Amino acid sequence: MLIFNFHHVEKRILHPERKHITISPQGLSRFIRTLRLMGLTIVSMRDVLASPNPTQNSTRQVLLTFDDGYRNNLLEALPVLEAEQCPATVFVLPGRFAGTNAWDQGHLPEAERDQLLTLEEMKTLAQSPYITLGSHGMLHRDMTQLGDDDIRFELHESHRILSESFGDAYLPVFAYPWGNYSQRVVELMQDSPYQYAFTVETAQWRPGCNPYLVPRYSAYYRDGNPAVLIAKLLRHKLLFA
Repeated sequence: MLIFNFHHVEKRILHPERKHITISPQGLSRFIRTLRLMGLTIVSMRDVLASPNPTQNSTRQVLLTFDDGYRNNLLEALPVLEAEQCPATVFVLPGRFAGTNAWDQGHLPEAERDQLLTLEEMKTLAQSPYITLGSHGMLHRDMTQLGDDDIRFELHESHRILSESFGDAYLPVFAYPWGNYSQRVVELMQDSPYQYAFTVETAQWRPGCNPYLVPRYSAYYRDGNPAVLIAKLLRHKLLFA
């Protein structure tokens, strides 16, 4: 199974330094259509959790994910996903409802940072039949730099808040902030409510993979160009694996 990881969807890139993790709405639409033209099937995270063996016979399947829960996921990504009838999972930060990207943009004034979804906006997003939510931790902290109590807080408190706030729209899946993990983080993850945890390592999700070390391909702005995306799929031997 191929899993792609997005962040921002914007008509005009607001911060040039994160151009590489931004795709335009038109680019996202082309991305989805290109995958389907290549004979790949985009599945939902709910389908993955419902399957006893999601990686079996899944080399032609794709999962789309978005990290951080930016406001543009509602304003720009959701209309595309609904128009294309394409499922996706958004990993959000319940400790930063209505906040901003302070982890990468703390040097900027609050008003100039990337805006995160408010609780009400997140509820609007979660009402879409094409959207499920997962946890990105509470505060977007590097899990490898935390002690056991703080790791447990990031895991368990985020799960509690999201499950209470969103019900069935929330699924027990986790994406490591920056993709960072350690052996201790994985050990504590195994004693958590989550069924899967996702990294940003470049590989297919294959049988035998640790469920708390599921790899994802990062999607870049140039991947909105069908020729670039097809070349990427071929380069990584993803089309005929």
